Amino acid sequence: MSISRNVHAAIDASRLSGDCVVSEDHGRLRVAGRLSRDALFRWQSVCDQLPVWLKISCIDESEDSIAPGVARDGERVRLTVNFEPIEGAVHLFTLEGWRSFLLNDDLVTPAAVVRLAFSENPFATKGFIVEPWNGDPKGNEFVTQTPVAGPRRQVRCHSAEFMAPSRIEPWITVTKPNAEDVAWREWRRIAMEMIARSLPSELFVEAGVRRVALSGQPPRRLNFGELDESCSFQLLQDAADWVYLEGTDNEVRHTFLTAELTREWPADASFFREISGRVSLALDSARLLYKAHLRSGSKDTLKALADLRKSLADDVQKLIQQARDLSNAIWRDVALAIGVLAIRLAMDPAKTAATSKPFAIIFLVVAIYVGVSFWIAISTNDQFFKKFDDTRSAWRPKLYAFLDNGDYKSLADDPINGAIATYRSTERKIAVVVAVVVIVLLILACMEAGFFSLDDVRTFLAGVWAKAIVFWHAVLAWLHL
Repeated sequence: MSISRNVHAAIDASRLSGDCVVSEDHGRLRVAGRLSRDALFRWQSVCDQLPVWLKISCIDESEDSIAPGVARDGERVRLTVNFEPIEGAVHLFTLEGWRSFLLNDDLVTPAAVVRLAFSENPFATKGFIVEPWNGDPKGNEFVTQTPVAGPRRQVRCHSAEFMAPSRIEPWITVTKPNAEDVAWREWRRIAMEMIARSLPSELFVEAGVRRVALSGQPPRRLNFGELDESCSFQLLQDAADWVYLEGTDNEVRHTFLTAELTREWPADASFFREISGRVSLALDSARLLYKAHLRSGSKDTLKALADLRKSLADDVQKLIQQARDLSNAIWRDVALAIGVLAIRLAMDPAKTAATSKPFAIIFLVVAIYVGVSFWIAISTNDQFFKKFDDTRSAWRPKLYAFLDNGDYKSLADDPINGAIATYRSTERKIAVVVAVVVIVLLILACMEAGFFSLDDVRTFLAGVWAKAIVFWHAVLAWLHL
């Protein structure tokens, strides 16, 4: 038998004492009472085979630490069992610990697996898995699902002692146990209350009485009441699953359900007493209302998509026009440079000198003009793109929040990015043309200023060409090797 089972057996033997008190938190168990000789021997057996992860202390009536086996029969002792809790995996020895865990929202929310020493029947919820505890404690072997928006976002809670659960997943069944043992029945009882807390509009405590509020026509303020065993657990689960786990629009579904629950609700009936008989009809009506809401909303969605398509077409057209304007402006500047060069070449060589400082200045000014004009054009367009992106980012969550990131990317981002990529490609090609024109104009300006002659340029280019050929032959020879 595993150590966890031995501890549970010792606890069961201790319960036979009339004044035995058992309490358990995650990682800490306390047993106190006048234990019988059998119970003390069982605790001593646990201590004799104590693993390294488990610690047990026994305090007698004199506040001395003793071994359980040396305590007198009927002597009052306090036993404390400790082990290091594991994140995401809860290990419990007793039903008291199981109940304490289920009522602690801070422990239930992050749990992915719960192992029980007193149960042999596993079951699973949408929040965690429950399985028998055999052997040493071990970590979480299961993938924790990302929770959706929980009930506390829909149910206003006015008292720390009476609140809706943070998540609904731990209270929705995935698989039931083969046999309904005490662990399942305790979970089912608490799950019914947690689901019931998730359906009203408000939870509050008034004069020590737990009460709920239902928004609707007319609004209701009711006593929460006590658990009704005849209440249909499956109907409560269906309602909670539909409200919180069928898509992301759970605020609208919660509003529809509470409004339907409010209709013809007896003023003096408690919430828990009437919910079983009313949740089925209310759920059917709320589903019909939600379908009508979706059909109405689809018209608005289509209109918004049409507006998005028109806006997108206008934006793409603007980007294409930017590329055209840049190309036209640069070609006008290039035409100016070509015109100056044509005038210089058309002059009679016999009547003009080989070099001319006025023409050198003209070529230099034209080169600067072409370069600066191109720089101003791309700077202006870059500022336009930046403001364009900022505007899109600001309006995206306000106008098109109904589209997820993937749909928005395919419908809007990809066409815009394609248009910007076309502009950038055009910009790079024009930059090459501008660079060539500016370099040629600067060379001509230097030639006109007398810094070097055309023959010098030819000699330089011939030398560069020869070195390029030598380098190319060297590369070919290296590749053949």
